[in-house]
Amino acid sequence: MSTTIDNSVEFDKSDPLSIYEHSRHLIGNSLHTLFGDKAVELSRKGKGGLGQMVEQLFFGYEINTKREADFAEANLELKCTPLLKSKTSDTYRIKERLVCTMIDYFELIDTPFEKSHLIAKCRLMLLLFYLHVNDKAIYDFEFLYRVLWQIPEKDLLLISKDYQTISDKVKRGEAHLLSEGDTMYLGACRKGQKNDNLQPQPNSDIKANKRAFSLKPAYMRYILSHVTESGNNHYSNFTAPKQPGFELVSSKELKNNSFENIIIERFKPYIGKNFVQICKMLDIEPYQAKNKYADIAGLIASNQADKRLNRAEEFVKSGIILKTVRLQSSGAPKESMSFKNIDYHEIYNNDKWLESEIYELFTSRFMFVVFRPHPHDTIEIPNNRTGQSDIETAYILDSVFFWTMPPQDLEVAEDYWKNIRDGVLSNNISTDYFWSIRNHRKFHVRPKARVNADKTPNPNGGVCNKLCYWFNAEYVKQIIENRHNAVSYTHLRAHETELHL
Repeated sequence: MSTTIDNSVEFDKSDPLSIYEHSRHLIGNSLHTLFGDKAVELSRKGKGGLGQMVEQLFFGYEINTKREADFAEANLELKCTPLLKSKTSDTYRIKERLVCTMIDYFELIDTPFEKSHLIAKCRLMLLLFYLHVNDKAIYDFEFLYRVLWQIPEKDLLLISKDYQTISDKVKRGEAHLLSEGDTMYLGACRKGQKNDNLQPQPNSDIKANKRAFSLKPAYMRYILSHVTESGNNHYSNFTAPKQPGFELVSSKELKNNSFENIIIERFKPYIGKNFVQICKMLDIEPYQAKNKYADIAGLIASNQADKRLNRAEEFVKSGIILKTVRLQSSGAPKESMSFKNIDYHEIYNNDKWLESEIYELFTSRFMFVVFRPHPHDTIEIPNNRTGQSDIETAYILDSVFFWTMPPQDLEVAEDYWKNIRDGVLSNNISTDYFWSIRNHRKFHVRPKARVNADKTPNPNGGVCNKLCYWFNAEYVKQIIENRHNAVSYTHLRAHETELHL
């Protein structure tokens, strides 16, 4: 049974709030339930197909290829974006990044952000979140949430800097080296299969993958959290934008410098100092805690606003990952680097590398804070649990840098993902099947805990051991050494920004 909607009288095409209010009729419905056989007849293929059907059927707009916003009179863009339902809880997660517009490499290098058509495609958006179900027809997808999202001015400043980072790389003839880890909120995501329909680029004879500007999954999760945490199926920040947690840098600072350089400059006075000395400079008492080196890194980066950087708005929206590394006297890290537990259901249900959870994780921007042992030096730290003091090796702050996984390592990561997926699909969820640290392939799989007792649901039925993603210690050493060899203290650049002793 279908419902007839008179588009001509129910909303004002020049008013974003009126268009947003009209979209309420979609929630809890599919186009099939609203328009019956007409939705089946107009069914379109491709990722943009659902959005085109919503425009034509629901809003009564004729489909066109103009670069202006979908609702040109309201300067409002329409985006339909998919969610996946958790197999283990009644929650939803972002399926993919939000593609804004295709990148023309030749146009990009001659077009400043303020004059780009990207602005029209992302400044103000009506986001319609729908539930994606494999093997279900596009017209049967159910719409769950609607969000009228106006990108805050500060976010636009960071997005403009991301745009410039991408543009600068293309100007250098490095479009084939673009990575989503180069930037914070705005990514240059790959479109199509690897080496499919390669594009010419300026200032180089090497052809590059086709790419599009997109808002990263972390930023989309941040937007989604507003509506899911509100208890409603709708949210708008059009009149009163909401900011999360706390901010690391101000809009005023961003007008004169990049985000990364601002953060790195804050570490400069602490380079060469050990934990106790840094605590004194921060005017806090030294303390014993497992995460104490990450704590002081957070306090330095945030100007003592918060020791947990994952609560800062810029980290929430960009997905930047902070990693503190303590080196041994040999220069090798004390241990391999762990990440999140593997979501076996996500691996099982997703056969696309570019949309995988691990792809997002490994193309994130990383912030490394490195400590190295000071020869023959120790520090004394009070231990509240024992009432005595612990004597430890003195680790001094050695360097701070931002890093993006290079394309050649991402190719290894894709093989790593394929190995994990093969194991999950064949129900060989075991460290005996997955890559081991002994294989020396940069990455491996093992549990975080020493005792492998924690269990999690197995998509093949029953339960299995919790395992997680790891960087090999030798790979972390390589990252740190390559950074030292490639960049000097005075040469800060977009791809790899650093400060070291």
